[in-house]
Amino acid sequence: MKNIAKRTKHTLLFPLLFMTLQLFGQIYTFFELPNMPVRVSNNAVVGGMVNGVPHVFSFAGIDETKTYSGIHKRAFRYNIDTQIWDEIAELPSGNGRVAAAASLVKNKIYIIGGYEVLANGSEISVDKVHIYNPDTNSYEPDGTPIPLAIDDHVQTVWRDSLIYVVTGWSNTGNVPNVQIYNPSNDEWMTGTPVPNNNDYKAFGASGGIIEDTIYYLGGAKYGTNFPISNQLRKGVIDPDDPTHITWSLISDIQDFGKLYRATTFRRGDELYWLGGSEVTYNYDGIAYNGSGGVSPRDYSWITLHDSEFIGITNDLYYAPRVMDLRGIATTQNSFGSPVGITAGGMTDVADVTNQVFLITFSIPVPPDPTQDLKFVSFQISPNPISDFFIIEKKGAFDIEIWDTTGKLFLQKKANGFEKINTSSLHSGVYFLKIFENGKWVGREKLIIK
Repeated sequence: MKNIAKRTKHTLLFPLLFMTLQLFGQIYTFFELPNMPVRVSNNAVVGGMVNGVPHVFSFAGIDETKTYSGIHKRAFRYNIDTQIWDEIAELPSGNGRVAAAASLVKNKIYIIGGYEVLANGSEISVDKVHIYNPDTNSYEPDGTPIPLAIDDHVQTVWRDSLIYVVTGWSNTGNVPNVQIYNPSNDEWMTGTPVPNNNDYKAFGASGGIIEDTIYYLGGAKYGTNFPISNQLRKGVIDPDDPTHITWSLISDIQDFGKLYRATTFRRGDELYWLGGSEVTYNYDGIAYNGSGGVSPRDYSWITLHDSEFIGITNDLYYAPRVMDLRGIATTQNSFGSPVGITAGGMTDVADVTNQVFLITFSIPVPPDPTQDLKFVSFQISPNPISDFFIIEKKGAFDIEIWDTTGKLFLQKKANGFEKINTSSLHSGVYFLKIFENGKWVGREKLIIK
């Protein structure tokens, strides 16, 4: 495990097909997508386009053995249109690793850092910069190594041009370094470091950029058992000199803000932190404090809006509980609103999973924000579906059919009994949403053959 002198870092199954939740006046929907081919955690996840089709990519990580020999450099991609996972070429150099991060700039993916674990338990931070081209499904020559090898860092992109690598662990401890990579000329720049203290330095923190400001939250501090941080930090980038950053603390958000190895999702001028744990742990999911296998936090969303911390949702009982995340794939639905996709991670008692979840924010008719959602009784047959299905429900209602990327295919009014023609839909997974008087009251997964 990590210690002061040297580091040796050492379910609640989510059964619903999807779940809708109301948070700060908006509706968030969690869809369960087809599982990854393998169980993997601490993998670098990012989204990208392949000839115009959105894909999810996963690089490296650890398998369900949670041993040093289970750390690998395998890579996978998921086609959102066809709903199919396939394995692509592994990382082109170095050994297997965990705690790397992947960023998309101008539709090329940059996989940076991470650490290897040797048979004797030694851990080595990695300085690799791998470059993957989604359109050609191939790796380009490695980029210039990051000047200070790093893992468990915050990695985020500014203006689709520069990749900011903020704090993290480098071999023997947390570092204040801010390292900035420019993919256009394959050069590294030195950014204004974060203040050299435990309020700012962390491993396993997560964050993102809104306009010209970096935000990152949580992580593990240096010290006995690596105590968890609840600090929310802010770094304002000077657009005229992107290496110049003004750092400050926004707030200490106390117990609810304790967050380790979560992922961060951007929507407009808001950042959302999803998943993570309240206890720090090693790569095997075992707590540094000796309490055993760690489980994800019971509440899922922490929200930052327009530079202000606005709340924590602690009642998402049916949201996916997952931790050990190193990124989220983002794309857009048909309304131009971003959706996020997580792949892998750990569930209860550090169980490595192959589950995949899509999180979407946009629906055209939100429910009454003053009332809870009510799921009503209805029947659908057959399902799987060839050319049509029949829906039966008491009274008048509206139905919608969506695909997993958030594209709306059908809207229809119904009353009691309705036959729905699906012959024009391609084979795949769809979701039926049911409304009463404009209120979203039901849902079901549809399989079109």
